Amino acid sequence: MKPTKFSFTQTVQRLWDIDGFPNYFFGQDKQLYRIDSRGQLKRNKRVMVGSTQGYILKTRFFSLVRLKPLLRAHDSESSEIVW
Repeated sequence: MKPTKFSFTQTVQRLWDIDGFPNYFFGQDKQLYRIDSRGQLKRNKRVMVGSTQGYILKTRFFSLVRLKPLLRAHDSESSEIVW
């Protein structure tokens, strides 16, 4: 039998940008995504450090409390991010 290749496309609407981290954003599904150096979309998982929930951005842990003030509503006409 010949192996079958599958490919799928994921569409994510960008809702929240993170100040100081232009490649990271939250989508409409409330998940954290990043754009890697190849331009591919990667989903970042929420992690636990001790008893604190948060995310790792560029090797640094940010708790949910520290991350919340960094969120900015995404401006769809922003020229800052080039796809």
